[in-house]
Amino acid sequence: MGEVIVRTWNVLSRHFLTFIVLVGIAELIPLLVTLYQGYAISPLSNSRTTILVAGMVAGLVQFILTSFAQAIVVFAAFQDLRGRQVSASESFRQGVSRLFPVIVASILTGLLVGIGYVLCLVPGLIAMAAMAVVLPACVVEQLGPIQSMSRSSDLTTGHWWPIIGVGFAWLVITLLVSSAIQSTMPGVVALPKQLATWGWQVVSGSFSSVYAAILYHDLRAVRDGIGIDEIAAVFD
Repeated sequence: MGEVIVRTWNVLSRHFLTFIVLVGIAELIPLLVTLYQGYAISPLSNSRTTILVAGMVAGLVQFILTSFAQAIVVFAAFQDLRGRQVSASESFRQGVSRLFPVIVASILTGLLVGIGYVLCLVPGLIAMAAMAVVLPACVVEQLGPIQSMSRSSDLTTGHWWPIIGVGFAWLVITLLVSSAIQSTMPGVVALPKQLATWGWQVVSGSFSSVYAAILYHDLRAVRDGIGIDEIAAVFD
Protein backbone atom coordinates (compact mmCIF):
# COMPACT_ATOMS: atom_id res chain seq x y z
CA MET A 1 0.00 0.00 0.00
CA GLY A 2 2.92 2.30 0.67
CA GLU A 3 4.17 1.73 -2.87
CA VAL A 4 0.69 2.47 -4.22
CA ILE A 5 0.66 5.82 -2.40
CA VAL A 6 4.14 6.74 -3.64
CA ARG A 7 3.24 5.88 -7.23
CA THR A 8 0.01 7.83 -6.87
CA TRP A 9 1.97 10.92 -5.92
CA ASN A 10 4.44 10.36 -8.77
CA VAL A 11 1.65 10.13 -11.38
CA LEU A 12 -0.17 13.11 -9.88
CA SER A 13 2.96 15.26 -9.77
CA ARG A 14 3.85 14.47 -13.40
CA HIS A 15 0.48 15.69 -14.62
CA PHE A 16 -0.52 17.93 -11.73
CA LEU A 17 -1.70 20.84 -13.84
CA THR A 18 -3.74 18.63 -16.20
CA PHE A 19 -5.49 16.80 -13.35
CA ILE A 20 -6.12 20.01 -11.43
CA VAL A 21 -7.62 21.71 -14.48
CA LEU A 22 -9.85 18.73 -15.33
CA VAL A 23 -11.13 18.27 -11.79
CA GLY A 24 -11.20 22.02 -11.13
CA ILE A 25 -13.50 22.67 -14.09
CA ALA A 26 -15.84 19.91 -12.95
CA GLU A 27 -15.92 21.33 -9.41
CA LEU A 28 -16.29 24.94 -10.58
CA ILE A 29 -20.03 24.81 -11.29
CA PRO A 30 -20.91 23.57 -7.76
CA LEU A 31 -18.74 26.38 -6.38
CA LEU A 32 -20.64 28.98 -8.41
CA VAL A 33 -23.98 27.46 -7.35
CA THR A 34 -22.94 27.60 -3.70
CA LEU A 35 -21.83 31.22 -3.99
CA TYR A 36 -25.06 32.16 -5.76
CA GLN A 37 -27.07 30.39 -3.10
CA GLY A 38 -25.28 32.26 -0.35
CA TYR A 39 -25.19 35.75 -1.87
CA ALA A 40 -28.40 35.84 -3.92
CA ILE A 41 -30.96 33.36 -2.66
CA SER A 42 -30.63 33.67 1.11
CA PRO A 43 -30.79 37.48 1.39
CA LEU A 44 -33.77 37.76 -0.96
CA SER A 45 -35.88 34.95 0.35
CA ASN A 46 -36.89 33.81 3.80
CA SER A 47 -38.36 30.63 2.42
CA ARG A 48 -36.63 27.61 3.90
CA THR A 49 -38.01 25.54 1.04
CA THR A 50 -36.23 27.73 -1.52
CA ILE A 51 -32.94 27.47 0.34
CA LEU A 52 -33.35 23.71 0.82
CA VAL A 53 -34.12 23.12 -2.85
CA ALA A 54 -31.16 25.26 -3.91
CA GLY A 55 -28.90 23.29 -1.58
CA MET A 56 -30.15 19.98 -2.96
CA VAL A 57 -29.59 21.17 -6.52
CA ALA A 58 -26.05 22.26 -5.66
CA GLY A 59 -25.35 18.92 -3.99
CA LEU A 60 -26.73 16.95 -6.93
CA VAL A 61 -24.72 18.95 -9.46
CA GLN A 62 -21.57 18.51 -7.40
CA PHE A 63 -22.13 14.75 -7.05
CA ILE A 64 -22.62 14.27 -10.80
CA LEU A 65 -19.66 16.41 -11.81
CA THR A 66 -17.38 14.90 -9.14
CA SER A 67 -18.17 11.41 -10.44
CA PHE A 68 -17.49 12.64 -13.96
CA ALA A 69 -14.16 14.16 -12.89
CA GLN A 70 -13.14 10.90 -11.23
CA ALA A 71 -13.83 8.97 -14.43
CA ILE A 72 -11.71 11.43 -16.39
CA VAL A 73 -8.77 11.20 -13.99
CA VAL A 74 -8.93 7.38 -13.87
CA PHE A 75 -8.53 7.21 -17.65
CA ALA A 76 -5.75 9.82 -17.63
CA ALA A 77 -3.88 7.92 -14.90
CA PHE A 78 -4.03 4.74 -16.96
CA GLN A 79 -2.62 6.56 -19.94
CA ASP A 80 0.35 7.57 -17.79
CA LEU A 81 0.80 4.01 -16.51
CA ARG A 82 0.92 2.83 -20.13
CA GLY A 83 3.65 5.35 -20.90
CA ARG A 84 1.39 7.29 -23.22
CA GLN A 85 0.77 11.00 -23.43
CA VAL A 86 -1.99 12.20 -21.13
CA SER A 87 -4.52 14.02 -23.30
CA ALA A 88 -7.12 16.19 -21.59
CA SER A 89 -9.46 16.01 -24.59
CA GLU A 90 -9.26 12.22 -24.88
CA SER A 91 -9.72 11.83 -21.11
CA PHE A 92 -12.77 14.10 -21.30
CA ARG A 93 -14.22 12.05 -24.15
CA GLN A 94 -13.76 8.78 -22.29
CA GLY A 95 -15.35 10.31 -19.20
CA VAL A 96 -18.40 11.37 -21.20
CA SER A 97 -18.76 7.90 -22.72
CA ARG A 98 -18.97 6.34 -19.24
CA LEU A 99 -20.86 9.12 -17.48
CA PHE A 100 -24.19 7.38 -16.85
CA PRO A 101 -22.85 4.05 -15.49
CA VAL A 102 -20.28 5.94 -13.40
CA ILE A 103 -23.00 8.10 -11.79
CA VAL A 104 -25.23 5.09 -11.07
CA ALA A 105 -22.27 3.11 -9.68
CA SER A 106 -21.32 6.07 -7.45
CA ILE A 107 -24.88 6.34 -6.11
CA LEU A 108 -25.15 2.62 -5.34
CA THR A 109 -21.69 2.57 -3.76
CA GLY A 110 -22.51 5.59 -1.60
CA LEU A 111 -25.75 3.96 -0.44
CA LEU A 112 -24.00 0.68 0.40
CA VAL A 113 -21.20 2.35 2.35
CA GLY A 114 -23.67 4.69 4.08
CA ILE A 115 -25.85 1.78 5.20
CA GLY A 116 -22.74 0.04 6.49
CA TYR A 117 -21.79 3.06 8.60
CA VAL A 118 -25.36 3.34 9.93
CA LEU A 119 -25.30 -0.29 11.02
CA CYS A 120 -21.88 0.00 12.62
CA LEU A 121 -18.48 1.50 11.93
CA VAL A 122 -16.81 -1.79 10.99
CA PRO A 123 -19.34 -2.82 8.28
CA GLY A 124 -19.03 0.66 6.84
CA LEU A 125 -15.24 0.42 6.69
CA ILE A 126 -15.43 -3.04 5.11
CA ALA A 127 -17.92 -1.80 2.52
CA MET A 128 -15.63 1.17 1.78
CA ALA A 129 -12.68 -1.18 1.23
CA ALA A 130 -14.70 -3.63 -0.87
CA MET A 131 -15.92 -0.80 -3.13
CA ALA A 132 -12.53 0.94 -3.39
CA VAL A 133 -12.08 0.29 -7.13
CA VAL A 134 -15.66 0.46 -8.41
CA LEU A 135 -15.05 3.46 -10.68
CA PRO A 136 -11.82 2.13 -12.24
CA ALA A 137 -13.60 -1.16 -12.95
CA CYS A 138 -16.50 0.74 -14.49
CA VAL A 139 -14.25 2.93 -16.66
CA VAL A 140 -11.50 0.47 -17.63
CA GLU A 141 -13.51 -2.74 -18.04
CA GLN A 142 -16.59 -0.82 -19.19
CA LEU A 143 -18.84 -2.77 -16.86
CA GLY A 144 -22.31 -1.84 -15.68
CA PRO A 145 -22.82 -0.41 -12.17
CA ILE A 146 -23.72 -3.71 -10.45
CA GLN A 147 -20.99 -5.61 -12.30
CA SER A 148 -18.46 -2.92 -11.32
CA MET A 149 -19.38 -3.28 -7.65
CA SER A 150 -19.10 -7.06 -7.86
CA ARG A 151 -15.76 -6.77 -9.64
CA SER A 152 -14.42 -4.37 -7.01
CA SER A 153 -15.48 -6.71 -4.22
CA ASP A 154 -13.76 -9.62 -5.95
CA LEU A 155 -10.51 -7.73 -6.57
CA THR A 156 -10.23 -6.32 -3.03
CA THR A 157 -11.04 -9.57 -1.21
CA GLY A 158 -8.07 -10.45 0.98
CA HIS A 159 -6.77 -6.86 0.96
CA TRP A 160 -9.49 -5.11 2.98
CA TRP A 161 -7.47 -4.17 6.06
CA PRO A 162 -4.59 -2.42 4.27
CA ILE A 163 -7.14 -0.54 2.15
CA ILE A 164 -9.09 0.39 5.29
CA GLY A 165 -5.89 1.67 6.89
CA VAL A 166 -5.13 3.98 3.97
CA GLY A 167 -8.76 5.06 3.70
CA PHE A 168 -8.99 5.86 7.40
CA ALA A 169 -5.74 7.87 7.32
CA TRP A 170 -7.00 9.82 4.28
CA LEU A 171 -10.31 10.46 6.05
CA VAL A 172 -8.47 11.90 9.05
CA ILE A 173 -6.37 14.16 6.80
CA THR A 174 -9.49 15.35 4.97
CA LEU A 175 -11.30 16.14 8.22
CA LEU A 176 -8.28 18.00 9.60
CA VAL A 177 -7.88 20.14 6.49
CA SER A 178 -11.62 20.85 6.28
CA SER A 179 -11.73 21.79 9.97
CA ALA A 180 -8.75 24.10 9.53
CA ILE A 181 -10.50 25.87 6.64
CA GLN A 182 -13.71 26.21 8.63
CA SER A 183 -12.01 27.56 11.73
CA THR A 184 -9.56 30.00 10.12
CA MET A 185 -11.93 31.61 7.63
CA PRO A 186 -15.06 33.30 9.01
CA GLY A 187 -18.38 33.57 7.23
CA VAL A 188 -20.67 30.82 6.04
CA VAL A 189 -20.36 31.77 2.36
CA ALA A 190 -17.24 33.95 2.50
CA LEU A 191 -15.47 33.91 -0.86
CA PRO A 192 -11.97 33.03 0.50
CA LYS A 193 -13.47 30.18 2.51
CA GLN A 194 -15.34 28.77 -0.48
CA LEU A 195 -12.28 29.10 -2.72
CA ALA A 196 -10.11 27.31 -0.15
CA THR A 197 -12.70 24.53 0.16
CA TRP A 198 -12.90 24.25 -3.64
CA GLY A 199 -9.11 24.09 -3.92
CA TRP A 200 -8.88 21.31 -1.36
CA GLN A 201 -11.68 19.35 -3.07
CA VAL A 202 -9.83 19.60 -6.37
CA VAL A 203 -6.49 18.41 -4.94
CA SER A 204 -7.98 15.67 -2.76
CA GLY A 205 -10.29 14.51 -5.56
CA SER A 206 -7.39 14.26 -7.99
CA PHE A 207 -5.28 12.29 -5.52
CA SER A 208 -8.14 9.91 -4.61
CA SER A 209 -8.94 9.18 -8.25
CA VAL A 210 -5.31 8.48 -9.20
CA TYR A 211 -4.93 6.32 -6.07
CA ALA A 212 -8.01 4.26 -7.04
CA ALA A 213 -6.66 3.77 -10.57
CA ILE A 214 -3.25 2.54 -9.39
CA LEU A 215 -4.79 0.35 -6.68
CA TYR A 216 -7.05 -1.20 -9.31
CA HIS A 217 -4.09 -1.80 -11.63
CA ASP A 218 -2.09 -3.55 -8.91
CA LEU A 219 -5.04 -5.66 -7.77
CA ARG A 220 -5.64 -6.75 -11.38
CA ALA A 221 -1.97 -7.64 -11.74
CA VAL A 222 -2.12 -9.78 -8.60
CA ARG A 223 -5.54 -11.34 -9.18
CA ASP A 224 -5.48 -11.82 -12.97
CA GLY A 225 -1.72 -11.97 -13.56
CA ILE A 226 -1.76 -9.45 -16.42
CA GLY A 227 0.07 -6.20 -17.12
CA ILE A 228 -1.00 -2.67 -17.90
CA ASP A 229 -1.24 -3.19 -21.67
CA GLU A 230 -3.64 -6.11 -21.31
CA ILE A 231 -5.70 -4.26 -18.70
CA ALA A 232 -6.08 -1.10 -20.80
CA ALA A 233 -6.40 -2.83 -24.19
CA VAL A 234 -10.10 -1.95 -24.17
CA PHE A 235 -9.18 1.68 -24.93
CA ASP A 236 -7.38 0.77 -28.17
